[in-house]
Amino acid sequence: MHKGKSFLAPPRIFKAERALFFPNFRGQTLVKGKIPKDTTPVLEDKVSVVCVFSSAWAENQIATFASEKANPALQEVVKGSGDIAQIVHINVEENGMKAMIIKLFMGGLRRKMGIQNWGKYFLVRRGITEEIRDAVGLLNSKVGYVYLLDGDCRIRWAGSGIAEGDEKEGLVKATKRLIDEARAKRLAKLRMPPQAQIQEKPI
Repeated sequence: MHKGKSFLAPPRIFKAERALFFPNFRGQTLVKGKIPKDTTPVLEDKVSVVCVFSSAWAENQIATFASEKANPALQEVVKGSGDIAQIVHINVEENGMKAMIIKLFMGGLRRKMGIQNWGKYFLVRRGITEEIRDAVGLLNSKVGYVYLLDGDCRIRWAGSGIAEGDEKEGLVKATKRLIDEARAKRLAKLRMPPQAQIQEKPI
């Protein structure tokens, strides 16, 4: 590891055809009610900045990449995208006692996140195997991770630990690039004849 980082962020986005798929997690969101939700339906068809953390220290690390205070340019790009881009938080807490404490403070989290983001904050208790950790680079539970996903849930960029050098700017540029790609894809689909759109849908 480099200065507590699991890896350094790439200078450019990963090519779509070589990118790994982000796994599905299941957890409770800030939406009132105790029914667990899957992350994949929230991430599909969106450009998503996904922040994964397992402690307050790790959460502070990912804040250096994606918070309004540390990276206002990213927040601007996401807000300016309309409904194309979003920021999603996944709080992984496998310790039952700690998870219970987090649930007690969910009211404060709801006020902090805003009602429009309640469904984009997940408290995940279980289901993260060693294979999943190895596949997406969740190598250290004490480190925070930021993943940039395209609309097919492929990992196109990733960062870890505290943002250093031009990593923040790299995330902003990569997010812009994927938003442009998603916008162009939507436009092309709108221009398709209805029959072609039907044929494009998976059976």
